[in-house]
Amino acid sequence: MSVDPKKLESIITQISGIVAARVVSDSDAIREIHIVADSGKNPKQIVRDVETAILASTGLRIDRKIVSVAQLNQEYQQEDDYSVESLKLEEIGKNLRITVSIKRDNETYEGVAEGPKTSLQRLKIAASAVLKALDDLSNDVFSVDDVRLINLAGKDFVVCHVTKLANGREKSLVGCAEVGRDTLIAAASAALDAWKRA
Repeated sequence: MSVDPKKLESIITQISGIVAARVVSDSDAIREIHIVADSGKNPKQIVRDVETAILASTGLRIDRKIVSVAQLNQEYQQEDDYSVESLKLEEIGKNLRITVSIKRDNETYEGVAEGPKTSLQRLKIAASAVLKALDDLSNDVFSVDDVRLINLAGKDFVVCHVTKLANGREKSLVGCAEVGRDTLIAAASAALDAWKRA
């Protein structure tokens, strides 16, 4: 499968915590992936995030052994303090309404989204509520295009694709989050991760 290294680098650098990426390939396959990241995640988690983002975006499975990670000291990192504080569900007939609160320092941003109660739509509603919570922070337009629950290396992840429209130009943003106790929280966290890459 022919893959553009620049496209892969673009996908990888949209992952939360990754500062830079370099993909080395030849005509047959990817040979090396070099990552520079902050110290917010352990290297194994970064490698899993890279695997997940590439698989979800291109369908390509990579060998984690070709991924090398270099991490920056804490003093060089940018503060990244947006987080999902809470998520509330309300069933309204055939629809589901989700309210999400995003916290940053002493500020709280709340967003509400509603849609059908199907399993895939539930994830998209949670992701959309995050973007609505953060809507006033930017003049750009953000939309949730796809949200997927995938299993990789025995773990479940939610991957979210967001499109950003700015000055008439669209940009793809990909975020991911490992599923903990709640799949909807993971969907909201994946959307927040994508938004942070804008």
